[in-house]
Amino acid sequence: MQIQEMLQLKLPTHLEDIDPKDVCIWVDPLDGTSEYAQGLVEHVTVLVGVAIGHRAIGGVIHQPYYKNKENEILGRTLWGINGVGFGGFAPIAPPHGKIIVTTTSSHSNSNVQAAINALSPDEVLHVGGAGYKVILLMEGKAHAYVFASNGCKRWDTCAPEAILHAIGGTLTDIYGEFYSYNAETTYSNERGVLATAPGQNHQWYLNNIPYELKQKLEQ
Repeated sequence: MQIQEMLQLKLPTHLEDIDPKDVCIWVDPLDGTSEYAQGLVEHVTVLVGVAIGHRAIGGVIHQPYYKNKENEILGRTLWGINGVGFGGFAPIAPPHGKIIVTTTSSHSNSNVQAAINALSPDEVLHVGGAGYKVILLMEGKAHAYVFASNGCKRWDTCAPEAILHAIGGTLTDIYGEFYSYNAETTYSNERGVLATAPGQNHQWYLNNIPYELKQKLEQ
């Protein structure tokens, strides 16, 4: 969708006449830094998230190194506004009859691995960048993004959360609570990240991560 078409989108009533003081922008100019240094450029994204009050409302994920199969143009931009729409990609449901989990490739620890093991996944995709992990959910390559650790930041999840919610998916901490994205909030996602693709039972994943693993993030 071209920019002029996006500007003509009709916003719902609750997004009109917003006080600028309630708007907070979260930017990550290079999500997937470690992977970029390793040459895994397909994992790299640029994230711009828009929050109104406490909630992530809109987001842009730009993949500068995405290789378009239909032409030789490098890069693509995905966007979504919760309650309005999305563009730049076509949502695909993940395969039925199995569980594919995506998680960190560079910041794992025993708690992250234990949470994943508790879900008994058929496959685990270790990739870099929160933006890229959520793209895997949006394009049907994974069912859930599981990260039972506190290494992620608000600028990592604001944009992906908004876009995922725009297509019917969910992103919360591992207790099932939404993160706050207002200007006064802390930067660290201290209680981990659990995101699920559209059509997935988010509560099932929450219930199957043992409470004792969740408690370790509070220590």
